Amino acid sequence: MGRQAAVVVAASGLVLAAGLPAQAAVSTDRQALDATPLSAVTAAGTVTVSAQAPFELATLEAVSSVSGAEQRAQIAAEEAAAVEAEAAAVVAAQAEQAAAVTVAQSAPAAATAAPAASTTAAVAAPAADVSASGYGAALVAAAYGQLGVAQDCTAMVEKALRSIGKSVGDLAPGQFFAYGSVVGSPQPGDLVITGGHVAIYVGNGQVISGGLNGMNTGLHSLSDLPGASFVRVN
Repeated sequence: MGRQAAVVVAASGLVLAAGLPAQAAVSTDRQALDATPLSAVTAAGTVTVSAQAPFELATLEAVSSVSGAEQRAQIAAEEAAAVEAEAAAVVAAQAEQAAAVTVAQSAPAAATAAPAASTTAAVAAPAADVSASGYGAALVAAAYGQLGVAQDCTAMVEKALRSIGKSVGDLAPGQFFAYGSVVGSPQPGDLVITGGHVAIYVGNGQVISGGLNGMNTGLHSLSDLPGASFVRVN
């Protein structure tokens, strides 16, 4: 509006109009502003004014209540937790690897375990000196090949003689003298004969016999057959 109009009636009867400055309106706005109380800034960052104020104040953004030290402590805690998680994963992986190595190492030991009779059977025949007849090594090999077989003593020796081409029937121990010559000292492959038993000498003071502990074929000491005769096959 800017100005207020005033009407003046002159003495001559003329009506005069004049513009006056709007001092009254400006004064009224200033009085209203002065009368409006302003509140303090709150913790949330908002400035509160009276509803009768003729203007509005901008709202300030909320300021975080977390200090810089608290933020650094929180970051450090998160980093420490991440390091602990990684370390735990490494320990778990190492434990799993150690368990796998233990299983792999124990498997061969279990696979090689066997009864005593099987271990005896797996013993390789020593390199035997060939007897004068030339059949010694073959008879030793034939005797070792029968370890663990359930049979009597004559059956074991009969099979060994057949392996070198001898024609052998069902014999008694004393009948094996017919297959060679009696010698004073045994060599590998010689027949070892007593009154009721026959075996094959394999060297190192040992013989292989059938009929042990019932019907088993096994390796034992020559001293178990005292007074034996030795027959070299020819």
